[in-house]
Amino acid sequence: MPKTRKTRRVTTTNPLSRPKRASTKVKSTKNEENKVAYYDLVSQPNESIKSKSTGNFIRISKKPPRNLKVSDDWDVKPGDVLSWSQGRPTETFFVTSEGTLLKNPDKSGSGYLTIPLEITSQFSDVLNCFSSVLDGVGRNYITNIELAPTDLFFTTHFSKQQLPTSIKNRKDISYSFDPNDEILYVTLESNPNESQDFPLDSTKTDDIIQWISVANDLKAKFNVKYNFEGKETCSKAPRGIITGLPTGWQCQQQGSLMFGSDKIQGEWKCEGPEKTKDKARKAIDKHYKGLNVEIK
Repeated sequence: MPKTRKTRRVTTTNPLSRPKRASTKVKSTKNEENKVAYYDLVSQPNESIKSKSTGNFIRISKKPPRNLKVSDDWDVKPGDVLSWSQGRPTETFFVTSEGTLLKNPDKSGSGYLTIPLEITSQFSDVLNCFSSVLDGVGRNYITNIELAPTDLFFTTHFSKQQLPTSIKNRKDISYSFDPNDEILYVTLESNPNESQDFPLDSTKTDDIIQWISVANDLKAKFNVKYNFEGKETCSKAPRGIITGLPTGWQCQQQGSLMFGSDKIQGEWKCEGPEKTKDKARKAIDKHYKGLNVEIK
């Protein structure tokens, strides 16, 4: 028996009302569009920057332009990083919104890269937007990424909690992130000596808020000297910095440290708000758990 072709079912549905097929074209997110580019003009001087007019790569000089102006034909954007450096990023420049080149301000004084607030304040998520720079330069060659208090860095880390508006609006506080050590440094501009470091893996937003709230308080100081002898005593001695101090207290090693199996000797300088000095002293006693230390 011959087979008969089935008649295609006909409907009266308007084809324009059918759901549209999902496009296979991948759209760039806002963050991806805002990401800055890193150009290594030492290893790839002729295959880095393209011409706006022709779309072809431009032959770039081995040195930055003397007038530090970006050519109108260079296809670059504000925030992009151009490097003529060999080794440490001493000859690395940022493209500014005015079309000029800003040289690495290097707050370390040792040839490491500082990404200044003048540049980062134009972005809402600096670590994401500058990921190519972190990879291109290398985290171990970047010591300072200056941040605005409104940056998404604070909500991405630190308990995913924003800084309060009262702190965001303050102009006397600076924030700098070290991507190699993963530490945030918070500093009072009126007194640069008033600075606190906040490790990324153990800090909550409340820790930062509390430190800022007491940073201008009257300060108290303790010098903690220890001299442990004998293997049994040294085996009980705590290692490392004094822990458990109240918010706003800092502890720094003074002089040299002697550390061995039968002798441990050194000194700490502790400083913090006067109003919590009694709590600080108790924290020091607790840290050493009855061992003989001199606190003065």
